[in-house]
Amino acid sequence: TFGSFNNFRKINDEVINAWSKILKQVPNSKLILTPSDSASLHLISEKFLKRGVLNSIKFQSYKKDFDVHLNQYNKIDFALDTFPYNGVTTSFESIWMGVPVLTIKGYNFISRAGESINKNLGLDELISENEDDYIEKAISISKDKNKILDLRKKVYDKALESPLFDKKKFCKEFFSSLEKIYN
Repeated sequence: TFGSFNNFRKINDEVINAWSKILKQVPNSKLILTPSDSASLHLISEKFLKRGVLNSIKFQSYKKDFDVHLNQYNKIDFALDTFPYNGVTTSFESIWMGVPVLTIKGYNFISRAGESINKNLGLDELISENEDDYIEKAISISKDKNKILDLRKKVYDKALESPLFDKKKFCKEFFSSLEKIYN
């Protein structure tokens, strides 16, 4: 089961095409999405219908209760990042819940967020060179249950060891930077 809880404004035709190709190549696969409103839901549904994969899409409503929202990550095995506008908050949520995120290398600040997050986790294997590589990696990883289990075990532990989740170090360095600026 794939998932993406990213804002629907980040889901463009290229993303839909890539996700559709993945779903067609992975038997019995599902993609869970959380639409932000009914207009977006209708538009996205039509696009997946045209590509013949709407029956593989599961829409779930966004949960305002943060704990309930986070627990929705337990329904997915593997997160698919949007491109060129990557998830940031959703990527951190996914990682915090032990769900690896596949992303594509970007070409500017906004499109490099996913790459930066995975690099800081030491999970370069989840950074795709381009759209074709992204599709190929999603298919390959999803067909290897042991690989998915290994990634899920690794992602949370690597997150805790990485600078991304080290609050004390961040605060110390941030305070030091402010002190330097002030002086």
